[in-house]
Amino acid sequence: MRNLNSQIDPMFDEAIYHIQADNTRRIKKLTIRFTKANQKYSPDHLESLLGSYEKAIREISRRFLRIEKTARQKYLVPLEEERRHALLKVMTDHLEMLVEKMIREYRDIFKSQKKLEEFDKRIEDILTISKQKIDEEIIKFSESLGEKLSSSSKVKPGELARVYDLDESALIDLKAIEPLQNIHEVFEGMQESQAAKTAFEGVRKGIIICSKFGTQFGIDPSQNHTEAARRFKKRSIVAGTLVLKDLIDAVYILTQQLKLSEEKRNKEIITKIYNRLNESLEGYDGKEKVIASLQGFFKMLSIV
Repeated sequence: MRNLNSQIDPMFDEAIYHIQADNTRRIKKLTIRFTKANQKYSPDHLESLLGSYEKAIREISRRFLRIEKTARQKYLVPLEEERRHALLKVMTDHLEMLVEKMIREYRDIFKSQKKLEEFDKRIEDILTISKQKIDEEIIKFSESLGEKLSSSSKVKPGELARVYDLDESALIDLKAIEPLQNIHEVFEGMQESQAAKTAFEGVRKGIIICSKFGTQFGIDPSQNHTEAARRFKKRSIVAGTLVLKDLIDAVYILTQQLKLSEEKRNKEIITKIYNRLNESLEGYDGKEKVIASLQGFFKMLSIV
């Protein structure tokens, strides 16, 4: 899913920055230590330097796959073939970048010590073994992720998109998948209650109504293509999206209270969230419809 990938990729940039920064700090400490011992560029020093780069290379797959795993398990999105190839390429590119840096920094030193053949062989081995390991780890990661997602009892993003008449990409942008999954879990635990069924259907309708906020524009058709009209549409959509997020977040918080026994519920939080929700809906033509659809839900929380 492209929207999820676009959220993950910037985290890769941050990860490689930290990997390189850690490597730079290690090398600086090693060089200071060996220089003080009058062993700068000794065999032990050079081995430590190359070892530091090898550690950084191993960190690429470890950190990148952990980021990918966390995001995909959160949103229940499997690793498609196109993404698998993209992962392989980005990790391989960073691997080659680190190896090229090793060559720039240390090849001449090994050459001056008449150990160039040894260095070139080491570089060749690092490239071959690391690329193979990255490929193997991606395959294992894909299989493991697939097994975990197939056994998950959470509602899949595609099903959520169908239930709420929204695009999966919109759910990701709203960071709404996890809250909606939790809302479903709470109501699924109350399947024997007709009141809960009525409340959940009302919540579903309320979210669908709210999702249309900001998408209907009262603009003169003759002015539809002006810059002012485009800016107005953009502001309306953004404002409507924020209201929808507020609604989903409010229902999520209130369902966490709903699953508690009545005496354990925090009435102050319930009242605060209810009032905040009313305020966020203020000014929208569909506010009354949203509130009306949520009445069964509010009743279960003893909100009058």
